[in-house]
Amino acid sequence: MKTTLLLVFAFIFGLSQTNAQTYLLSTQDLGVTPASNFKPLLPSARYNVKTYKITYNTIDVDGTPTIASGAVMIPEVNVCDTFSIIAYGHGTVLERDDVPSRDNQEATIAKIAASVGAVAVAPDYLGLGDNPGLHPYLHAETEATATIDAIRAARELMDSLNLGDNGEVFITGYSQGGHAAMATAKYIQDNNLFSEFNVIGAGPASGPYNLSGGQAAVLVSDQPYSNPGYVCYLLFSFQRVYGNLYNSVDEILKSPYDTLIPPYFDGTYNMAVVNGLLPDTLSGFMQDSVLTNFKNDSIGKTHPLWQALLANDNYDWKPDFPVEMYYCTQDEQVDFRNALIAEDSMNANGASSVIAINKGAYSHGVCVVPSLQGAVAFFLSKRTGCSIGIEELEFENLEIYPNPVNNTFTVSGSETSMELELINAAGVLVKKGMVKPNGQVDIANLPTGIYFLKLQIGNHFITKQLVKQ
Repeated sequence: MKTTLLLVFAFIFGLSQTNAQTYLLSTQDLGVTPASNFKPLLPSARYNVKTYKITYNTIDVDGTPTIASGAVMIPEVNVCDTFSIIAYGHGTVLERDDVPSRDNQEATIAKIAASVGAVAVAPDYLGLGDNPGLHPYLHAETEATATIDAIRAARELMDSLNLGDNGEVFITGYSQGGHAAMATAKYIQDNNLFSEFNVIGAGPASGPYNLSGGQAAVLVSDQPYSNPGYVCYLLFSFQRVYGNLYNSVDEILKSPYDTLIPPYFDGTYNMAVVNGLLPDTLSGFMQDSVLTNFKNDSIGKTHPLWQALLANDNYDWKPDFPVEMYYCTQDEQVDFRNALIAEDSMNANGASSVIAINKGAYSHGVCVVPSLQGAVAFFLSKRTGCSIGIEELEFENLEIYPNPVNNTFTVSGSETSMELELINAAGVLVKKGMVKPNGQVDIANLPTGIYFLKLQIGNHFITKQLVKQ
């Protein structure tokens, strides 16, 4: 695989980040993934996707220039003149190379997003991939700047490939990536970057937006937690960023964990290893005095840890663009009420298009698929870039009703019969046939759930989401 250097290092270090006009430093071709690989998770996937690793200029936690890495996924589409961009934030990882630029498993999610006809951008974040040091876990500002600068670098890559960019940006992510997506959307609005990033929507999923509320409950309640390593990650991260949580690790972690745990944060271990070394309650490994002081300060919130959590909340603001948040009620890692509290707060602040959507009684790991499907459907309803033209115009007046459906639904708006395929959320074809103009389709024998309805006329088709009650 050939690496192309796009900027000499003297230029990199000769300019401050704020004045640098070039972000992209290098690219590496990671190959093409066929659309057929994506259909089990997203039946509407239609394009093969080419993936590039990129390195790019961004800023560190102290605002100084640094270099980060990420991945850019480009659909192989011949009929599009310009593309929208989907920014995807990945979930919590501890291992340095378990990131999109290494074409890891979660890179597949960004590829799936690209397969509907968008350019997907997936930053590795700081402290992961090619960026040195400890990852500043759940630090909202650098989650945002790493994402924004990755988009800028991706646009330079698109320009070098003679691909058009229409300015539209859709922001999504899962778990930590949900927090990163919300942080990125908020940063763009707070810094009035809409002329550069036309945010057409944000679809974060299962994110800890309310760190000082729902997630802090883990620290206050001392109930068993499925991922105690996340707490250490957060403590070490905020110490790196703010420098005021402790002077030495033994001030915050009990023996033997004060010496046992830190070596596992060198970037070569995964979180499962750390979780296996820790008790499942915080009182088992955190100093009693720290927990007591933290709990006693739950009203004033002057403790440095409270201050750090508050600084990285991103639920209480007023988005000026549509937001859909996806959650599952059996999420054991991120309290689903993060989304509900964010919805209430944003709407109370006067937001005109914010909703939290329940994707089912699923665990954190299972929730990713319906959340991804929801985010892609949301993006497709908002984007104008990569309009497939004639394919979409043929179905412009198509209506499916009722939806949700109990037993029978009607397909109206077409003057000709259409081929019909109905695919369940697991990607299994459950019904196939023809539907006449204004025809009815009986699905009384199918179980309740989310389905994808594919309607086709010749080589042109459209996919719609259908809910069976």
